[in-house]
Amino acid sequence: MLTRSLARRDMKEAQEALRAADAIDPAIGYRRYEPENPLALEEACAGIEKRIRMPMGTSRFWLINRSLSEVSPQSRPVAVEYASVMRGARQRFDELDATDGLCHVANGKPEDLLFMDVESCGFSGAVIFLVGVMFFRDDDLHFEQYLARNYAEEAAVLRAFIDRIKRSRVLVTFNGKAFDMNMIRERAIFHGLEPAGKCPHLDLLTEARRRWRGRLPNCKLQTLERCLFNRNRVGDIPGWAIADAYHKFVDTADARQVKDIVHHNLLDLLTMAQLVSLILTGNDPVDA
Repeated sequence: MLTRSLARRDMKEAQEALRAADAIDPAIGYRRYEPENPLALEEACAGIEKRIRMPMGTSRFWLINRSLSEVSPQSRPVAVEYASVMRGARQRFDELDATDGLCHVANGKPEDLLFMDVESCGFSGAVIFLVGVMFFRDDDLHFEQYLARNYAEEAAVLRAFIDRIKRSRVLVTFNGKAFDMNMIRERAIFHGLEPAGKCPHLDLLTEARRRWRGRLPNCKLQTLERCLFNRNRVGDIPGWAIADAYHKFVDTADARQVKDIVHHNLLDLLTMAQLVSLILTGNDPVDA
């Protein structure tokens, strides 16, 4: 804003931009200015502040930790189905034609899989502000979402995920080989962090394209959600709006849209579990 104002020689606007910059509270990284009736992060996304050791000291991020039963009790059958299929029930797929990632998933236990999805401010080189993971424990699916409350907390979010993946046997993503993991490696290098450990990786976009390319309008995650599971998202924040919504949150500390982003991330993870169950059973609702 300051650069644009100076370029237009709008000195009044430039002075306002400088005053806004001076209002940044270094303790939390937010501007002190708040919109009318802002929604605090603690109310929008209940969680806790986590401290994590970094190469240059200690940093912080916001941890949101919930189970599927807490978030959506009516969706619990998804967890039951996932556990049943992962334990071998109704698995019907051609192992000779299966990818390495799918074989690793099929040979694992429900607890072995770590589902992951990132939200970022753009593509290559952009800040990653949210890493969501999902795993099975105590007969339920659990979500851990690592949120950077400002740009400076990105490194802590990445470190939290890098530490988490070390305890996992198989990683499951949707377009993670081309996007999520490459972004994480790139941003980890930028921050001087050790790279994420390697483990078997199932990319569900690859599996979806092998099965439904040309038979569905496209293989985007929400298209699969609608066509395969008959679920339509209502009020979901569109992907193109996520980066601007996060920038607004950092600027104003109004967490209304961050709540939407976190829910969007959670739904993506949940759909991945449904895709794993569907692919392992060999069912094809498109043929039904």
